[in-house]
Amino acid sequence: MVKTLLRKLLGAGVVLLCATFLLFVLIRVAPGDPIQLLLGRSAEVAMSDTTAYDRKAAELRAEFGLDRSVAAQYIAWSKRLLRLDLGESIRTGRPVGAEIAERLPATAFLAVSGLAIQALLGLIFGTIAALKANFVQDNAIRLACVGLASTPVFVIGLGLLSVCAVTLGIYEISSEAVLSRLWLPALTLGAMGAPQLIRVVRANLLSELGRTYVLSALSRGLDRRTVVRHALRNALLPVVTLAALSLTMSISGAVVIESIFSWPGIGKYALDSLLIQDYPVIQGYALVMIALVILIHLLAEIAYALVDPRVRRKGGAG
Repeated sequence: MVKTLLRKLLGAGVVLLCATFLLFVLIRVAPGDPIQLLLGRSAEVAMSDTTAYDRKAAELRAEFGLDRSVAAQYIAWSKRLLRLDLGESIRTGRPVGAEIAERLPATAFLAVSGLAIQALLGLIFGTIAALKANFVQDNAIRLACVGLASTPVFVIGLGLLSVCAVTLGIYEISSEAVLSRLWLPALTLGAMGAPQLIRVVRANLLSELGRTYVLSALSRGLDRRTVVRHALRNALLPVVTLAALSLTMSISGAVVIESIFSWPGIGKYALDSLLIQDYPVIQGYALVMIALVILIHLLAEIAYALVDPRVRRKGGAG
């Protein structure tokens, strides 16, 4: 198990290195100039001649290291990264690490709350669909899952925001990360991921209910709830991996939801920075997201091994 974990950590390091380099290059070769966006057309008009504008732009490029080659910029960024320094934002001039650290708790609260709602909906409706397979309840749940999964997240988010904030007046529109504003974006995030979890729980539970040990237990007169509870526990083993995937998708995919509900997380921060091509912020956000995805997957594999002894024995043998 230890050897397997060390091997996965080494592989995770390689993946992180390759992914950050690829993203660094893609960001740099993308069309546009963050210095021009930072100065704006108004600065060019305000200056008496274009020479002063060009001189100011050249000074800013040199200040942020954008006048060097992409390879030189990546080496400089990697050296700073070894000191846990993500650089300074072109827009604000503040350290990127500090700005991400300020907004990361808001995204974490949103992602964890959304995952909790998703798990609750998945377990409840997935179990109902399995126990009432091919009945009205099952068909209604499956139809709702298809409709929900095929609807874009911004449509659901804007719809819920319009109903709850404008029509009913039960949701406050602001830009603060307070608990009173968390429930609606978390509900949107959880509802978007629930259909996949519902289908997985339904399929796994149906498979378990058809096994010999379940039929034997029911034929001996054991309580149906007890038998279903044990079958559900066995059916939830693959859900651990799916929950990890859902958490990573919730963290990385919260950009749209944070923007719709003005939730001050790192997703909205990254989107705002992307619009003005704030390179250090985009790189820092990508690095944090990749690292979180790798960490969550490693923790999911450890959790899976703790839940299923067969995985531990296989890992120990490797």
